[in-house]
Amino acid sequence: MPDFSTVEHPLSNTSGRAYRLRVWTPTRPATSARMHTLLLLDGQWLDDTLDAAFAAVPHDNIRVASLGYHTADRSIIAPWRTHDYTPAGPGGVLCDARKAEWPCGGADALLGFLQSEVLPRLSPAGSSSDECVALFGHSYAGLFSLYSWLQAPGLFSRVYTASPSLWWYWPHMLAQLQARHPGHEVDVANRIPVHMLVGTEERWRPQPGVPGEPREMGVSTVPFAQRFQAALQASGHEETTLRLFAGQAHGPMLHSAACFAIEHFARVTAAGQLSP
Repeated sequence: MPDFSTVEHPLSNTSGRAYRLRVWTPTRPATSARMHTLLLLDGQWLDDTLDAAFAAVPHDNIRVASLGYHTADRSIIAPWRTHDYTPAGPGGVLCDARKAEWPCGGADALLGFLQSEVLPRLSPAGSSSDECVALFGHSYAGLFSLYSWLQAPGLFSRVYTASPSLWWYWPHMLAQLQARHPGHEVDVANRIPVHMLVGTEERWRPQPGVPGEPREMGVSTVPFAQRFQAALQASGHEETTLRLFAGQAHGPMLHSAACFAIEHFARVTAAGQLSP
């Protein structure tokens, strides 16, 4: 296990939302070449996961960063995540697909925040242009990872989308993909690899129609991911992968997928496979 130096940056966006950016850099990197970075969203829930990942495999060839809210209290940040990680819904709707009282549509603002405040801090020179930064997101943050791939081609060198909430106004994200990449001949603008990571026991469970009633068992989210991946490949993105995690439900997938992404990113970086 390599030794790391850790730097923490307190940040806030234009609306005053407070974030914490943490960056782990090997103290004795395996190479003198530029350091490639994996940025993981929802860092407020990842401290134990990162400790486990660092202990399991060597990562002295990459930098790892996490961006999280200033609190890990789910009751507080659930509506924040819903807003920050989602685009506007179909027809410009600005309320969540599951809880109408929660606003959505903040994804473009978060993209701008990453570009102006986060990515420059992942480069020693203060500029993201010299760095190769990959992005990891889970659940709503996984939805945002796919949205960033669509809306900001080339901003990230690789995208890991774990348990993406594709059920959110389905097939809204699929329609956005097909509108932007309708066929092989026009999709060359974005050749960044997308890695989809989904648990076989994940289910989309809508809120009950009657408050206080138990939620239904719901439906598997695997078919949503399979259809989206098929559309990606049909539009020429044959390097896209879908990995199923047997027996994994939605919550545990955050840990499993983050550990996988760190190990995979370290491996492809060492192999010099940062572009397809």
